[in-house]
Parts: sequence; C-alpha cells; structure tokens
Amino acid sequence: MRKTLSIVLFVIVIAFFYVLYRFGQFDSKLALSNQLENIIHEHDPAKIQTISLDQPTNEYLSQLPNNTKTHNTTDFQGGSKEISYLATIFGNRPLHVYMKVDTRSNFHKLFPKWTLLKVSVAPNGILPSIPELDEDN
Repeated sequence: MRKTLSIVLFVIVIAFFYVLYRFGQFDSKLALSNQLENIIHEHDPAKIQTISLDQPTNEYLSQLPNNTKTHNTTDFQGGSKEISYLATIFGNRPLHVYMKVDTRSNFHKLFPKWTLLKVSVAPNGILPSIPELDEDN
C-alpha cells in the first residue's frame, strides 16, 4: 500500500511540474535567453544580421559585450499559432523579440521547440505585425 501511494504521489508531482513547465511559459523564456546570449557571446556578424529586424538593432547587438545577459523577460505577449512576441531587457535597452514555435510532431506538442526569429530595439516605435513575419517564413 505504501509503495503504491509513493508511486501515485511521484506521478502527481511529475505531472504538476510538467504542467507548470509547459503552460507556465518558462520554456520560451529559457530558449530566448540561451539563444540570444549565445549569439552575442559568439559575436558572429552573420547571425546577428539574421536575427536583427533593422539596422539600428544590428548595430546595437554588434557593440554589446560578450557577457551580456537578458533580464526582466516577459511572458507571452501575443502572436499567432507559430510566432509569439516577448519583450526583454538586454544590455541597457528593451528588446522586442519574436520567437517561432515548432509543434509539428507529437513530441514537440508536448515539449515545444522555440527558435529565435527576430529582435528589434524599435527605434521608430514601429514593429512588424505577426502576419508580416508569417509571410517571411
């Protein structure tokens, strides 16, 4: 009886943490942090150019030190089925971030794969709409 109760409690705890992970949006925040910090750490101009939405963003990301970290990342702020919008502080400026989620396979429906799509400092206050980004991909 004790063994069965222990197994049931273990399954409940695992299910709780899975639901927290899956629906708590921790996964997109971690993916954003890891991908953006790795790109800046490598300082590869081609990768920075690829994720930059405009020239001011490209210049800002290129001049950042290698050890720059993200902080104050928001939860999911909106988007479509495949592209989501988040915001974060990177260096000393806020960044507008668009991430793409891959949910084509059953595995990715349980554990979505987040990919950094575009980043912008939005110097003129104009950001692209989600349908515009969907068309580009």
